[in-house]
Amino acid sequence: MKYTMVKQFSNGVIDNIFSFLFKWADCGKMFLEFLWSFVEIWIAFFMIFYNVFMYVYYLFLFFIDRGTESSAGVFRIRGTYGKASSMPKFELSRGPTAIPPQYGRQASASAAAPTFTSLRASASAGIKKSPLRVFSSSLVDFFRFLARIFAAPFKKLVLLFDRGAELRRQREAEKDKSKSIIDDYIKEYEHKRR
Repeated sequence: MKYTMVKQFSNGVIDNIFSFLFKWADCGKMFLEFLWSFVEIWIAFFMIFYNVFMYVYYLFLFFIDRGTESSAGVFRIRGTYGKASSMPKFELSRGPTAIPPQYGRQASASAAAPTFTSLRASASAGIKKSPLRVFSSSLVDFFRFLARIFAAPFKKLVLLFDRGAELRRQREAEKDKSKSIIDDYIKEYEHKRR
């Protein structure tokens, strides 16, 4: 008998081992696919309710928006309200002003000065700050905050030491008072003894 006859069975064993492992890998892939399809089924089911909720929500917002567009009702059988709104016209006269000559130009200029300053103030309030300035000021505020946090324990220690020094001074003052009372008694005793 030739050895090739024996060798084919060992090759078959190796092939079957790899086939067994690959079949398990395919089975795992199919199982993951099954799980993912199961999850997708439930996602699609819950998306039904999500879309119904969002439809009702945006329909509600649509009705509110349409109701604020004009004073007419939201639900109309005929078409939309056709009248367009328009702003009243405002024209500046190019003729001379009607300031009587008895008041003179100085009075009108002084009366107009507060108006112009208020206009300037309101205009400057609406101006955007530069992003670099806003960033730098916020950075400075952040570092000040960090410095306050870092310095807080040291401030507490300083206050504690100050309080301790004040207590020591009070005790020494009390001792001095008590010594002076004792000294007074001793002096009084010596004086009586003499």
